Amino acid sequence: MTVYQIKNEAYTYDVIDFNIVELSKLLSKHSGLEPDTILTMFMSAARHNIEFSHLWPQGLNFDYFGKAKKQDYDISRLGHFLIMKMPVYELLKARLANFGEFLPVKAEGNNMILFNLLTFGQEQKDMCLTKYEDGFEDGLELLTFEQDDIQSKLLFKSKLEGAQKVYCTDEFKNIIQSNKLKGLVFDEDLLDPFV
Repeated sequence: MTVYQIKNEAYTYDVIDFNIVELSKLLSKHSGLEPDTILTMFMSAARHNIEFSHLWPQGLNFDYFGKAKKQDYDISRLGHFLIMKMPVYELLKARLANFGEFLPVKAEGNNMILFNLLTFGQEQKDMCLTKYEDGFEDGLELLTFEQDDIQSKLLFKSKLEGAQKVYCTDEFKNIIQSNKLKGLVFDEDLLDPFV
């Protein structure tokens, strides 16, 4: 089973102007939590699987970022989130429901879904290799997952990697490609930050 790092297509814009500082202030008004508390939640969300649905108001509207509206992608990465158009959500919601939460957003009035991934894949630690720079740990040089653990997971993150990347197997890749959905690329190099 092949594992892929999910990336956005090269030379693309984030779909929405997702400013977590401003968003934290807005969510604070609806939740009673301090903006700094919510900002801290966003900054550690991927690593600690923080859910936002209990804070999320209906009708949260964002501007498209740059030329994202013209790009017209079906599904894209937005940090550790995925953002998708409603037809993609309808296609994926039953398959993704066990792996995270769906947060409704609008992009200049167009309904979309932000998917907050809340699932880790178990690393095969004896096959992972830490990278060192001047005697200090500097990320990973090699990342491998336990096949038995990830075979039933459509999407997942890695604790060892820092939960900043989104991974999948052939099953998710095949769904995206067979439905000719635009916006994502699948890289067999699990650590490369570049497209």
